[in-house]
Amino acid sequence: MDDWSKQLFDAFGNAVHDFTQQLSADTERWLDDIAEQLASASDTLVQTTDQWAEQVQEAIDPEIDRIVDELSHVAEPFRLTLNTQIDGVVDQLDDILAPLVSGLSGLDQWFEEVSGPINSTVEPLLQNYPACVGCRNFYGQAHGGNTLVCAMHPFGPAEERHCPDWDSVWPNPPNQG
Repeated sequence: MDDWSKQLFDAFGNAVHDFTQQLSADTERWLDDIAEQLASASDTLVQTTDQWAEQVQEAIDPEIDRIVDELSHVAEPFRLTLNTQIDGVVDQLDDILAPLVSGLSGLDQWFEEVSGPINSTVEPLLQNYPACVGCRNFYGQAHGGNTLVCAMHPFGPAEERHCPDWDSVWPNPPNQG
Protein backbone atom coordinates (compact mmCIF):
# COMPACT_ATOMS: atom_id res chain seq x y z
CA MET A 1 0.00 0.00 0.00
CA ASP A 2 2.79 2.33 0.46
CA ASP A 3 3.61 2.14 -3.15
CA TRP A 4 0.36 3.58 -4.47
CA SER A 5 0.56 6.59 -2.07
CA LYS A 6 4.06 7.27 -3.20
CA GLN A 7 2.99 7.03 -6.79
CA LEU A 8 0.05 9.31 -6.09
CA PHE A 9 2.31 11.79 -4.30
CA ASP A 10 4.88 11.66 -7.15
CA ALA A 11 2.11 12.05 -9.74
CA PHE A 12 0.69 15.00 -7.84
CA GLY A 13 4.18 16.56 -7.53
CA ASN A 14 4.84 16.04 -11.24
CA ALA A 15 1.45 17.55 -12.11
CA VAL A 16 2.15 20.60 -9.92
CA HIS A 17 5.63 20.91 -11.43
CA ASP A 18 4.29 20.65 -14.99
CA PHE A 19 1.51 23.12 -14.15
CA THR A 20 3.96 25.69 -12.71
CA GLN A 21 6.29 25.32 -15.69
CA GLN A 22 3.39 25.73 -18.08
CA LEU A 23 2.11 28.72 -16.09
CA SER A 24 5.60 30.23 -16.07
CA ALA A 25 6.02 29.73 -19.82
CA ASP A 26 2.55 31.14 -20.52
CA THR A 27 3.21 34.12 -18.26
CA GLU A 28 6.57 34.76 -19.97
CA ARG A 29 4.91 34.62 -23.42
CA TRP A 30 2.13 36.93 -22.22
CA LEU A 31 4.67 39.44 -20.82
CA ASP A 32 6.70 39.29 -24.07
CA ASP A 33 3.52 39.96 -26.07
CA ILE A 34 2.64 42.90 -23.83
CA ALA A 35 6.19 44.29 -24.12
CA GLU A 36 6.01 44.05 -27.93
CA GLN A 37 2.60 45.72 -27.96
CA LEU A 38 3.86 48.51 -25.68
CA ALA A 39 6.94 49.04 -27.87
CA SER A 40 4.76 49.19 -30.96
CA ALA A 41 2.33 51.55 -29.23
CA SER A 42 5.16 53.80 -27.99
CA ASP A 43 6.69 53.94 -31.50
CA THR A 44 3.29 54.87 -32.89
CA LEU A 45 2.88 57.47 -30.12
CA VAL A 46 6.30 59.01 -30.87
CA GLN A 47 5.54 59.15 -34.60
CA THR A 48 2.13 60.66 -33.95
CA THR A 49 3.58 63.20 -31.52
CA ASP A 50 6.28 64.19 -34.03
CA GLN A 51 3.67 64.60 -36.76
CA TRP A 52 1.47 66.64 -34.43
CA ALA A 53 4.42 68.87 -33.43
CA GLU A 54 5.28 69.46 -37.10
CA GLN A 55 1.66 70.32 -37.86
CA VAL A 56 1.49 72.71 -34.92
CA GLN A 57 4.75 74.39 -35.93
CA GLU A 58 3.59 74.68 -39.55
CA ALA A 59 0.35 76.25 -38.33
CA ILE A 60 2.01 78.61 -35.81
CA ASP A 61 5.10 79.76 -37.79
CA PRO A 62 3.21 81.96 -40.27
CA GLU A 63 1.28 83.56 -37.43
CA ILE A 64 4.45 84.23 -35.44
CA ASP A 65 6.10 85.70 -38.55
CA ARG A 66 3.05 87.91 -39.12
CA ILE A 67 3.11 89.12 -35.49
CA VAL A 68 6.85 89.87 -35.66
CA ASP A 69 6.35 91.79 -38.90
CA GLU A 70 3.48 93.78 -37.38
CA LEU A 71 5.55 94.57 -34.28
CA SER A 72 8.46 95.66 -36.46
CA HIS A 73 6.12 97.83 -38.52
CA VAL A 74 4.63 99.39 -35.39
CA ALA A 75 8.04 99.89 -33.73
CA GLU A 76 9.70 101.43 -36.82
CA PRO A 77 8.40 105.00 -36.22
CA PHE A 78 9.54 104.79 -32.60
CA ARG A 79 12.95 103.56 -33.70
CA LEU A 80 13.27 106.37 -36.24
CA THR A 81 12.16 108.96 -33.68
CA LEU A 82 14.56 107.59 -31.09
CA ASN A 83 17.44 107.56 -33.60
CA THR A 84 16.65 111.16 -34.58
CA GLN A 85 16.59 112.22 -30.93
CA ILE A 86 19.84 110.38 -30.19
CA ASP A 87 21.47 112.01 -33.25
CA GLY A 88 20.29 115.40 -31.95
CA VAL A 89 21.77 114.73 -28.52
CA VAL A 90 25.04 113.59 -30.11
CA ASP A 91 25.17 116.75 -32.22
CA GLN A 92 24.54 118.89 -29.14
CA LEU A 93 27.27 117.06 -27.23
CA ASP A 94 29.63 117.56 -30.18
CA ASP A 95 28.87 121.28 -30.16
CA ILE A 96 29.47 121.47 -26.41
CA LEU A 97 32.53 119.25 -26.24
CA ALA A 98 34.31 120.36 -29.45
CA PRO A 99 35.84 123.50 -27.87
CA LEU A 100 36.90 121.48 -24.83
CA VAL A 101 38.54 118.82 -26.96
CA SER A 102 40.32 121.36 -29.15
CA GLY A 103 41.46 123.14 -25.98
CA LEU A 104 42.77 119.87 -24.59
CA SER A 105 44.68 119.10 -27.77
CA GLY A 106 47.19 121.85 -26.89
CA LEU A 107 47.48 120.54 -23.36
CA ASP A 108 50.35 118.16 -24.24
CA GLN A 109 52.48 120.96 -25.61
CA TRP A 110 51.63 123.21 -22.67
CA PHE A 111 52.48 120.43 -20.21
CA GLU A 112 55.85 119.82 -21.91
CA GLU A 113 56.69 123.52 -21.72
CA VAL A 114 55.63 123.80 -18.09
CA SER A 115 57.36 120.61 -16.97
CA GLY A 116 60.50 121.25 -19.04
CA PRO A 117 62.42 122.92 -16.22
CA ILE A 118 61.50 120.15 -13.80
CA ASN A 119 62.47 117.36 -16.24
CA SER A 120 65.72 119.08 -17.16
CA THR A 121 66.50 119.56 -13.49
CA VAL A 122 65.69 116.03 -12.38
CA GLU A 123 66.76 113.90 -15.36
CA PRO A 124 70.45 114.87 -15.44
CA LEU A 125 70.73 113.77 -11.82
CA LEU A 126 69.30 110.41 -12.79
CA GLN A 127 71.64 110.21 -15.79
CA ASN A 128 74.71 111.11 -13.68
CA TYR A 129 75.45 114.39 -15.48
CA PRO A 130 75.55 116.87 -12.58
CA ALA A 131 76.92 119.72 -14.75
CA CYS A 132 73.75 119.47 -16.86
CA VAL A 133 71.24 119.91 -14.03
CA GLY A 134 68.86 122.71 -14.99
CA CYS A 135 70.41 123.23 -18.44
CA ARG A 136 68.07 124.11 -21.31
CA ASN A 137 70.30 122.21 -23.77
CA PHE A 138 70.12 118.85 -21.93
CA TYR A 139 68.70 116.09 -24.16
CA GLY A 140 69.64 112.84 -22.36
CA GLN A 141 68.09 110.35 -24.80
CA ALA A 142 69.75 107.08 -25.86
CA HIS A 143 70.24 106.30 -29.55
CA GLY A 144 71.78 103.02 -30.63
CA GLY A 145 72.86 102.32 -27.06
CA ASN A 146 74.67 105.70 -26.71
CA THR A 147 73.28 108.55 -24.66
CA LEU A 148 73.24 111.93 -26.40
CA VAL A 149 73.67 114.49 -23.61
CA CYS A 150 73.28 117.63 -25.74
CA ALA A 151 74.22 118.95 -29.19
CA MET A 152 77.29 120.83 -27.91
CA HIS A 153 78.60 117.98 -25.77
CA PRO A 154 77.24 114.67 -27.10
CA PHE A 155 78.97 112.63 -24.37
CA GLY A 156 78.69 115.26 -21.64
CA PRO A 157 80.89 118.22 -20.75
CA ALA A 158 84.60 117.66 -20.29
CA GLU A 159 84.43 118.85 -16.71
CA GLU A 160 82.13 116.90 -14.46
CA ARG A 161 80.90 119.91 -12.43
CA HIS A 162 81.02 122.76 -14.95
CA CYS A 163 79.79 123.26 -18.55
CA PRO A 164 80.76 126.39 -20.51
CA ASP A 165 77.51 126.18 -22.56
CA TRP A 166 75.12 125.77 -19.63
CA ASP A 167 71.85 127.74 -20.11
CA SER A 168 69.14 127.83 -17.42
CA VAL A 169 65.73 126.33 -18.10
CA TRP A 170 64.15 128.65 -15.57
CA PRO A 171 62.75 131.77 -17.08
CA ASN A 172 64.49 135.02 -16.14
CA PRO A 173 62.45 137.11 -13.76
CA PRO A 174 61.11 140.31 -15.28
CA ASN A 175 63.27 143.35 -14.60
CA GLN A 176 61.97 145.26 -11.66
CA GLY A 177 64.19 148.26 -12.30
